[in-house]
Amino acid sequence: MAQQSELNPLHNIRGLTWSPLPSLCFIKGYSTVNESISAFRMAPNQLLDWKDFEASVRMVANTCLGSQTQFIPTQTEKEVVHVGNEQGLIGRFGQNVSHVMGEVYKSCNLPISFADYQAGKTHVDAQSHKNIPDLILMDGQHLIRAVGEGKTFWTKDLEERSPVIRAIWLGQLARYMDDLRLRYGFYTTYNKTVFLRRASDATFEVSPPILHCTTSTDCNGKGSVSVRECFLYLAKLASSDSYEYPKTCGKDLTNGSLIERERNSRRVEDAMAELKLTKSSGDEN
Repeated sequence: MAQQSELNPLHNIRGLTWSPLPSLCFIKGYSTVNESISAFRMAPNQLLDWKDFEASVRMVANTCLGSQTQFIPTQTEKEVVHVGNEQGLIGRFGQNVSHVMGEVYKSCNLPISFADYQAGKTHVDAQSHKNIPDLILMDGQHLIRAVGEGKTFWTKDLEERSPVIRAIWLGQLARYMDDLRLRYGFYTTYNKTVFLRRASDATFEVSPPILHCTTSTDCNGKGSVSVRECFLYLAKLASSDSYEYPKTCGKDLTNGSLIERERNSRRVEDAMAELKLTKSSGDEN
């Protein structure tokens, strides 16, 4: 008789992590129409490409999963709940990502859980900010280690080509990360998800959009990565000592002044380096 884990590959840890998310039940015309808008906005030059993101995801996933075949009977392979607003979408994300990956994290001995913001605690003064993100990743002591924001896919397309619009959208998540002094975050519409890593006071690295329908493929360490596989990588990063960013920059992060200061600072550094090089060449002559 076949073992239970062999009956459906989507019910073992590797199969679940590599599998696509089920498509949501959505009918145009039966939903909210207006997109939610945040006052926190970034400039396009504050967003950088997260280079080698997918390769890093695959390397970490292979290390964590190994030959895992433990049975996890938590996956729904077809959606039957219709969504029409942001709250409903976040609920389905909770079922198909947070719940499933919570089980995977346990099996991989990662002390990370998805949670509501109010279920966690932060190492910064909670009175210093009033912004509440949709989701967090927290450790076993309820300390917030990464933060996430969800939006509706019918009002925001994360493959938007305009860098100005993308920077405006991601400003809200960047501000949450800054408020909580966190290095990692994610922004999801369920159908597409991007992951952020803070690169400096003013800049953030952004992953390519990961589609919900993507199945992981392994071609000698390369190939596509699924949304769940990316969240396994995020949990690994969040569980490390690098999760915390050393400072909070506040409103300057999203009003343009911080990136301008960084730009001016680089100009000064470049000028000093050029002056040093010129002086060194003169001394040799």
